[in-house]
Amino acid sequence: MKLEHFTCVLDPETKTTLKIYLYKNVQNIEEIRNHITNGEWNCAIIKPSLILDPFQVAVAANRAVVAAKFSTMVTRTVFGEILYNLSLTKNITQSLSKFGIEKSHDLLVCFLVTNEIDCRPEILPEIKGEQCSITELCNFTNLKDVKSVYKLNNLKSDEGLLDIIVSRMTTKNFVSY
Repeated sequence: MKLEHFTCVLDPETKTTLKIYLYKNVQNIEEIRNHITNGEWNCAIIKPSLILDPFQVAVAANRAVVAAKFSTMVTRTVFGEILYNLSLTKNITQSLSKFGIEKSHDLLVCFLVTNEIDCRPEILPEIKGEQCSITELCNFTNLKDVKSVYKLNNLKSDEGLLDIIVSRMTTKNFVSY
């Protein structure tokens, strides 16, 4: 049985597709962190506990590839830019530490695939964990942490939460939260 992952075509001018894989019980977190921090792996590792829906990552990734295309990135890599775009803060270090790989044994692995570049065959077999269907993401999301990160603790209802989060992500350059 092939497990479902998330696929989304990003801005057509970038000719890039986002592919997201969900893993749990990952045993080699330190090894993965080293590959990421040393720039050896071309992917973004995201804490699934802070992701409400894959669309949230798709919006951040789309902004990242467009910024890369027009040379307007704030971070050094397009994968760092994804993490930066997920966050409300303009502080790069805080964004990377808040959404990036930590000590949790659960993670989302995000790839940007083009006709020329597809790193998935080299990287995915190196992850020593149990791949889950992306439809299980809601089981990993910590709603309390999501609301805290996006400064939504005073919301009376969770209705429209994804829309509010995406709006806050995309307007962080114009609005202070």
